[in-house]
Amino acid sequence: MDFWKHVRNVFGHSEAKIKVVETLIRYGLTVKIAETKGGFSPVAYLGSIPIPYNSLAVSCGVDWRTVKETLERIMRDRFLKEFFANMENAGPFLRGVVKLMGYRCIVIETVRDQPGILAFVSSILAERGINILQVIAEHPLLVETPKLYVIIQDEIPGDVVPRLLQNNVIKSITVY
Repeated sequence: MDFWKHVRNVFGHSEAKIKVVETLIRYGLTVKIAETKGGFSPVAYLGSIPIPYNSLAVSCGVDWRTVKETLERIMRDRFLKEFFANMENAGPFLRGVVKLMGYRCIVIETVRDQPGILAFVSSILAERGINILQVIAEHPLLVETPKLYVIIQDEIPGDVVPRLLQNNVIKSITVY
């Protein structure tokens, strides 16, 4: 299934509502029906923490009513309702604290998605005895330019990046 095609079919040309959907996905937010002041309404959650419409609206740069309408429409669409009811947040992403922790982050962009990219990267790191602490792979069907983030405990030996770039699917590598 083409996820974004389905989203566009459900929300038409409403860029504001699509922005809300993108934000829900970016943060791994679930959408469930919950008891609210006015009865029962759809609510976005980060784990078990409810996210107020206004807070989500500020994050998306839209009006709170747009958030409410988007969540209501999600709940009326069988596929989106199940998708967002079962979405899970993947937990802490260490990318922002690698320098603080003394780690390194390898960011890999590819020219296309195909099996074996992670295996290729992890095998080269393992050969050099480099411990992988975390791997985050953005979903190629949900993110326009997906990246693979590999957070490691050690410095990167000088020959590792050129070896990784020998894979014709890897477009670029950034290390920080």
